[in-house]
Formats: sequence, structure tokens, C-alpha cells
Amino acid sequence: MHPTPEGFSRAGGAARRAPDRADRFLRRLDAHLPTLADDAKRLNFLDGQLDGWERRYARFISTEGASEPAIDSVDPPQAADFLLAITGLAARRMAFGRLDTRGEHG
Repeated sequence: MHPTPEGFSRAGGAARRAPDRADRFLRRLDAHLPTLADDAKRLNFLDGQLDGWERRYARFISTEGASEPAIDSVDPPQAADFLLAITGLAARRMAFGRLDTRGEHG
């Protein structure tokens, strides 16, 4: 089964969207966020994730992809994987709004 340029796989003659690394990551993230004690902890976690993914993306670009291991040689990590993860994290971060200095929504 090989993905087409449109990002779909053919299985049993029916086209379906291939699972996406960023989608899988964001589903795990969405499952984890409610386990954190409060919005301040969720924001702190999202901030750390954003920082980490931005650093990984910068390293990925500067090494032309060599910094990320290709678990599947047919489908190695792509810049879009990072951008989708970063965008998803930023959207979730923004959904919480801004906190004031006491850790309350402002």
C-alpha cells in the first residue's frame, strides 16, 4: 500500500486518508490535557511543547532532515509534520486565552 500524492492510501479499492503523524500527536495531546490539574498547568505544558517543537523544527531544517530518525523509510518525517504539530499546539494554546499574573483567565 503506497500513499498517492494527495495523501490517500488505497485499501480494498477504496480511497482513505493515511494516518498522519501530526494528527496522532495531537490526539494524544488532547487526551493528556484534561489530566492536568488546571488551566495554568495546561498552558505551561502547551508552552513547553511549543518551545520543544519549534526547536526540533529549526534543527530539522538546519540539518535538512537528518536530525529526525526515519522510522519508516518510505514515509520519513517532513517539514509539514512539524508545522502541523506547531499550528495545532498554538491553536490549543490560544483557546485557553491569556492568564493574568495570578494564573487566572484575563
